[in-house]
Amino acid sequence: MTSTTTIEWTEQTWNPTTGCTKISPGCKHCYAEVMAKRLKAMGARGYENGFNLSILPERLTQPLMRRKATTYFVNSMSDLFHNDIPFGFLDQVFDVIKRTPQHTYQILTKRSARMRKYFSSRNVPENVWLGVSVENRKYGLQRIDDPREIKAGIRFLSVEPLLEDIFAPSPASGRGLGRG
Repeated sequence: MTSTTTIEWTEQTWNPTTGCTKISPGCKHCYAEVMAKRLKAMGARGYENGFNLSILPERLTQPLMRRKATTYFVNSMSDLFHNDIPFGFLDQVFDVIKRTPQHTYQILTKRSARMRKYFSSRNVPENVWLGVSVENRKYGLQRIDDPREIKAGIRFLSVEPLLEDIFAPSPASGRGLGRG
C-alpha cells in the first residue's frame, strides 16, 4: 500500500520491498527497522518478516491506481538496490515508473555501486530522482562518485545522519568533498 507520509520532502511512500540489512555506520539507528518491528507487532501486511528483506510483487501496481500527479519516496522501508533484490524485480519496478509519467519517484540508496551497475545497461526514466545517502567520508565519497556515472535528470544527496565533517580532508586519504 502507498501511504501518506510525514516526510516533509515527499507526498507518498511506495514500498514494493520492505526490510534491509545494515551496511555502514549510517544504518545504526535506522528508523525503518524500528518502524518495521512496530508494524509487525501490529500485524501489518508486508511486515510479517519484521525487518528481514521481503519482496512484495503485489504492491507493484499501487502507483498505477493514482491518476493525480504525486511525488513518491520509493522504498522508505528498504533499499531498492539491496543486493538480494533481483534485477528482474527492479525491471518490474521501473516498468511501473515508466507507465506513470505523471508521478515523480525519489529513490535513495546506500548501495550506489549496485545502482550504477543496474543503470549501466538501462536508462533512468525522466520522472526519477536518484539519490545516495552520505554519512561520512569513508562511505560518502564513493557514494557521491557512483551517481556521476549515471545519466539521470536529477541526482541528489541525503546527508542524514551526518556523522562527521565530509568537507574536511580525511587524514588517511587527504580527500574531502571540497567546498564551492
